[in-house]
Parts: sequence; C-alpha cells; structure tokens
Amino acid sequence: MALVGNIRDFSLSDFLSLVDRGYKTGALHLSHNDQMARLYFEKGKLLLAARRPEDEKPELLVRLGVLNADQVAQACRLLAERGNGLTLSQILIDTGLVSADRLQQALMSHTEQSVYGLFAWPEGDFLFEHNQRPAPDAPLAPTPISIDHLIMEGVRRIDEWERIRDRIPSTDLVPRFLAPPGEKLKGMRLAPDEWKVFARINGRDTLAEIAQKTGLSDFDVCRAVYGFLTAGMLELVKRQRVLAAGMPPVEQPRLKKSLVNRIINRIRSM
Repeated sequence: MALVGNIRDFSLSDFLSLVDRGYKTGALHLSHNDQMARLYFEKGKLLLAARRPEDEKPELLVRLGVLNADQVAQACRLLAERGNGLTLSQILIDTGLVSADRLQQALMSHTEQSVYGLFAWPEGDFLFEHNQRPAPDAPLAPTPISIDHLIMEGVRRIDEWERIRDRIPSTDLVPRFLAPPGEKLKGMRLAPDEWKVFARINGRDTLAEIAQKTGLSDFDVCRAVYGFLTAGMLELVKRQRVLAAGMPPVEQPRLKKSLVNRIINRIRSM
C-alpha cells in the first residue's frame, strides 16, 4: 500500500530519516505547484534523484559531461543485448566507458543538489511506492548514497533559506547590476558557482532561468545573488517592470571586455 501525505505535515527530513532507519526500498514521488521530483531508494540508501523526467534518462550523463551521445548510445545497445538484470551504470563501468569513481562523483553531486532544492519547498504532496525501482537504463550512482549527510545539509539550508528569503522572496525576480561591478569585484574572491551566476546576470533572466542555464540549484543561485545584494552590486526587480509594454529593458552596465574574457575563461576552466 502506497504512503501518501504532504511535507507540510510530515517534513522531508522526517521522511528521509524514516526511509534511512527502516532500510526502505521504493520511490518517493513529490509534487509542488508545477514542480515534480522522484527519489529512488534501495535499503535506505539513495539511488537517484530526479527533478524532471529527463533526469531519469541516460542522456543525463551527456548533460553532466560524463559521456558523449555516441557513448551513451553504445552503452544502451549493450544493455539491451545483455539484459539479465544489469543496469546502465554496470555496463558503463564493465566496458570501461567511464570509471566508477568518475560516475559516482558526477551522479552524487547531481543527486545531492537535486535533493537540497527540495528542502526549500514549504509544502508538497508525496507518495511513496514500496519496491518501485528505476528503469535499467536510469543513470544510477554505482554506490548508493547515504541519507544522513543529506538530511544534515538540507536542514542547514532550511535555516539559510529563511535568511535569504527576507531579501529574495521569489525566484521569478530579475537581478540587474546597479553600476558596472568592475571596481567592487577587485576586492572580492568569488567561488566557481558565484562566477557562473555573475556571468549570467543580464538584467532580463529571472533567478529561476539563471539556475536552469547554469545547472545550479535555486538555492545556490539565490545564495550567490544574496551576496551580491549585500555587497550593493545589484537590485531585484519584477519581470513586469523590466518588460513593461512599450518600455525596453533597463540597459545593463557594460563590463569591460577584459573582465568579460576573464570571466568566460574562468567558467570554461571549471
């Protein structure tokens, strides 16, 4: 029998703890407004976290830069030929298309970020289907992921979200620079994720769109923008203001070409 409820009444951290302690196997389906997520567990460990249907497809490995399209197609053909309960990840490792460490690192990072984003949901319906497993061609972490550290980091992020939300109440807002940020940047040491966000701020894209284009979670984008706000580098405006009828978007300060080149080179090297 499926377990149903709402994370407003039974928090995600509580549910993950239940799965962990009970060595549960199955799939947790979550939905909130127009967002969805699906988490697969094996004996209390996390196998896969998908925030959209494409995250359960082999092509995720192309998006993550682990394989190219031809390698994914080759692995899928071998999986179809061999079958016998094998998974795509086993095929990839057995054939040497990717090392177990490389695959684990990429999928673990993607899975963690997918789960952390769910802790920001104030509510959402959930359904847990016992013994439901992902498809054989789903991109699974070779070693199932422990839930303990996901819970601790997720709870920490809840506290940080509360502080961030005081200044960033919605990811539908558009960040735009108040003035050319070159001088302020000279005294700042930005992390790689902050550089990615910084390079995508154009005065038109919303925070949610920046998250999608950078591949970062909403939390990571908002945390970076919160820092820029605190430094007095930018403001947040509603899209209606930016795209008001008959009014062009507010012109963004043009960065010096040398600064833009440095930013691009920095991102390429990440």
